[in-house]
Amino acid sequence: METDLIKRCQMGDLGSFSELYHLHRKKALGTAYLISNQKGIAEDIVQECFIECFKKIQTIKNPEAFEAWFYKILVRTGWRMVKSHNYLVLMSDQNMEGLSKNIDSNSELDTSETNLIVHDALAQLSLPLKTVIILYYFNDMTIDKISKVLGCFPGTVKSRLYNARIQLHDVFDEDELNMPAGNMFFSKRKEYGFDGNA
Repeated sequence: METDLIKRCQMGDLGSFSELYHLHRKKALGTAYLISNQKGIAEDIVQECFIECFKKIQTIKNPEAFEAWFYKILVRTGWRMVKSHNYLVLMSDQNMEGLSKNIDSNSELDTSETNLIVHDALAQLSLPLKTVIILYYFNDMTIDKISKVLGCFPGTVKSRLYNARIQLHDVFDEDELNMPAGNMFFSKRKEYGFDGNA
C-alpha cells in the first residue's frame, strides 16, 4: 500500500505526499528528538527532512527501499543540525532540568522521569553510537537496514551497537540492554511516537 503511495508521490500527487507526511511525521519527530535532545531542533530536522524528501522522491528507483532512504535523509539532516547548533546543545554542560524546561508540557514528547533517564543515557553517547541505539531499539530496524541508512557495513553497525551497550551499562543492567521487550528503550517507544498511528 505504501509502495502505491510513493509511486503517486513520484507522479507529483501532493495529496499523496501529505498522506506520506502524516504516516511518517510522528516517528520521524521522535527519532529527531532523540538525536537532538531539543524539541525545537527536532521540529526543524523533520521539516528539512520532508522538504528534501519532497524534492528528491522521484530519485527512488525501488519504492520498497523508501524507509531506509527516508531515514538516511533524516539522520544526515539531524547530525548536520545538531553539529551546527552545538553551541546551543551543550548537553554535557546542562542538567536534565534544563532539557525539561525547553519542552512544552503539552508537547507530544513526554518529559517524565523515565524519559529524562533515557535522554541522559543517550546524551552520553557520540552521535554515531546514539543513532544506532535509536534506530535499533526505537525504530525496530535490523542491522542490515541500519547499515543502509548510515551507509556503512553491517559489521560497523554491530560494533557501534556493542560499544554503545558497554557505555550504557552504568545506566541500564544487562537484561534491560539485551532483551528488547524488557528494556527501558522499548518500554518508552510509544511515548516517542514509534508505535501506533501518527
